[in-house]
Formats: sequence, C-alpha cells, structure tokens
Amino acid sequence: MVLAGLLLLSGCTSIQQKNKFGDFEQAIVDGRTLDAMALAELGADIDETTGEADDLLWSLQAAALMRQEKIYSKSNRLFDSAEAKMKGEDTKHLLLQGAELAGSMLLNDSITSYQQSQYDGVMVNTYKALNFMAEGDYANARIEWNRTEDRQRRAAEHFAKKITAQQEELAKEEEKVDQENINRSLEAASPLLQEQGVDLSQWNAYEGYVNPFATYLHGLYFMLKAQDKSDYSKARDSFKRVYGLTRNADVKVDMNMANSLLQGRNINKHKPAVWVVFENGLGAKKEEFRIDLPLFVLTSNVSYSGIALPKLVERSPAYSNLQIGRIKTRPLANMDRIIQAEFKSEFPYILSREVIRATLKTVAQKQVQDKSPLLGMVAGIAQAASTGADIRGWTTLPKEWQLARINRPNNGKLKITAPELSLPLEVELDANSRFHLVYVKAAAPLQQPEIEVINL
Repeated sequence: MVLAGLLLLSGCTSIQQKNKFGDFEQAIVDGRTLDAMALAELGADIDETTGEADDLLWSLQAAALMRQEKIYSKSNRLFDSAEAKMKGEDTKHLLLQGAELAGSMLLNDSITSYQQSQYDGVMVNTYKALNFMAEGDYANARIEWNRTEDRQRRAAEHFAKKITAQQEELAKEEEKVDQENINRSLEAASPLLQEQGVDLSQWNAYEGYVNPFATYLHGLYFMLKAQDKSDYSKARDSFKRVYGLTRNADVKVDMNMANSLLQGRNINKHKPAVWVVFENGLGAKKEEFRIDLPLFVLTSNVSYSGIALPKLVERSPAYSNLQIGRIKTRPLANMDRIIQAEFKSEFPYILSREVIRATLKTVAQKQVQDKSPLLGMVAGIAQAASTGADIRGWTTLPKEWQLARINRPNNGKLKITAPELSLPLEVELDANSRFHLVYVKAAAPLQQPEIEVINL
C-alpha cells in the first residue's frame, strides 16, 4: 500500500504540473504579463535576501517576463541563478543522479529535476546580453555574447555526449526486463504513435544545432561595438554562418558591411541604420498523450498497462510580419525548428524509458494481482494515476524571430505597422545615435506588441 500511495502522489504531481502550466499559459495568451510573472515568481521560489531561485524552469519563465517588462537587473539576477543551477545539473553527483533516475522509473519523469535543453542555455546568455545592452552595459554584454557563442560551438559535441550517456543508462535499465519483450513493445508503438500524429521525420536541426538568432545578434554586437579588427572578423564569421543557414538578404548586407570594416573602412562611412527584430508568437510546447501499448511480458490479467508520452504542439504566430514603410520583416530564425530538433534527439530515449517503466510497473501489478485481486485492482489504479509525461519546458520562448534592416529615417521617427494591427507603433530614435536595434515582441494574436529600443 505504501507503493500505491507513492504512485498516487506521483499522479497528483503530474496533474498539478498540467494545471500550473495551463494557468500560466492562459495569462500569457491573455496579455496578463504581470499575472503570469507573479505565477512564475511563485513557482521559482525566489529567496528575498539573495534573489536566487530554487526552481530552474520557473526562474527562466520569470526572468524572461521581467526582461519583457524591462526589469533588466532583476531579470539578469534570475538568469544568473538559473545558469548556476544549469551548471549544478550538469555536474550533479552520479549517486544522486542515479537515485533520482531510479525513482523516476518507479513513478514518472516529472518527479526529477528539470533537465535543461541546450537551447535553454543559449537563450539565457542571449537574453542576458540583450538586458545588458538595454542598460548600456556593453562590457558585460560582451561577456555574455562570448558565452553564447561558446555554447553554440559546443552544441554538436554536447548532443553526442548526451546520446551516449542515455544509451548507457538505458542499457542498465534494460537489464531489469526481458530485452526481446521490450523490442516487441517498441515495434508495436510505431503505428500507435503515427495515429497520434507523432512524426519526427521532417524535423531537422539547423546545421551544428545553431540558433541563428543568437548567432546573428552576436555578429551585430561585435560589428557595432568592435574594439579591434578581430571583432569585425567575429562579426563577419557570425553573419556568414547565419546567411548560409537562412539566406536572409538583410544578413547578407550585414556580412558585407562587416567585411568592409575588416578591410579598413571607417564605420562612420556607412549610412545610419535601424535593425528591427520581431520576436513573434510562442514556441512549440509539450502536451501529454496516452496509448495502451501492448506489453509482451505477461498475461492480460492486469487492470492497466498504458504509457504516457509528450508530443510537441505548435502555437500560432502573433502577427504575419511587421512593416516599416514598404519594407517587411522576414524570417531570421525559427525557434520551433530548434525545439523540434532537440525533442527529436530525445524522443527515442523518452519512449524506451517509458516502455521499460511501464513493464516494471505492470510486472509488479501482476504480482500483487496474483496474491489479491482487490489489491491488484488498487495497484492498477495507482499505476494509471502515476503514468504521466514530463511536459515541462521554457514556454515563454517565441515561435520565431523576423528581421528588417532599414536606413535610419531623417526625422528619427519610425512607424511600424502590421496587417493585423489596428494602430501603428510609433518609435522615436535617439538623435545622438547612428545605429539602433528596435526589438519588438508579441506573444499572441491581437496582443499589443512591446517595444524596446537599444541605441548602438
């Protein structure tokens, strides 16, 4: 009965997870940013004295919303706390990690610590850099852009190591069950997954698992805040990589500009310019689905033997594009694609673990059933309650980023429109600056965009 109690407790945890994310997302979609931020801060469990958060995922959610509300210092303190926790997760003692994984095999993955994605780390440093730039702290922004690029440089290596570690972990878990039965169950899963619309075959990462948005802004920073020729070289290389991935015409213009600066042309010889970056919509999120998967291990004389898995669900863009005069923003980077690619690399591991977990639970359930049908029924109910998918993820990240590069208007005023926007957005540029980054964010359709102007 203690086991049944633990299983039911795990089921409650899974339900709470879904409810918490549902309330949070609804606040975001409704444009109630402050309500969403309050929920995220509550989930992050922030220490009032140190400003550090206890929960990694909710600290990411809260910090992103603070950035949107231009609470830059507090946002970066939370991002710092999140980054420290990421390092802690990466270096967690193997015995502790093993105990956590063993517990999750008995219950479900939602009881484990949140395992950050590679793109989480990249976006932490990217947002921190933008926060520092908005505050005019370009020295610390430089540090964050260097960290961002270092994360991206190590991305492919990271995935190779992670896949190897997952395979080793699965091999240990498979020793507890009959491998032939597991293989037959996995084969049976394929058509059932297709019925649920789970088809990962079309999802492909950007080459090298790069986030073109982060790499592009890395280039823009080093071009406009260069200290020597090596910075121009960094900028050109970043733009070159992004152009190779996206074929965005504005990126090509920047690549040519960085190349001319590298060759010795003075930056003041270039026309004053404005870069409009549009952070559009909300990225793909995880939702749970269940299937009754045949488990080829014992008789059918059990109450429950299903599995629960996460699947990615795309969300709508807020606007089709932005327009500045006759110029429209064009796609720069697709966060959905980045999320999908990482999910694709994780899914075989998630599926195998869930099949092994269900097999272990069902074997235990049958053993109880053989001794007492009543207790077997209770065990079956507990197994159903504890079966849940881990749907956690950084859900405030956007669906995509778009870009438009324009000459700075002579009057220093920018008018931004959109087909779905009833009134234009008016932006006044600092007369003392020649270059400007205008960062526009809209999370959901019909939502009034937020505007941030960084003078460069």
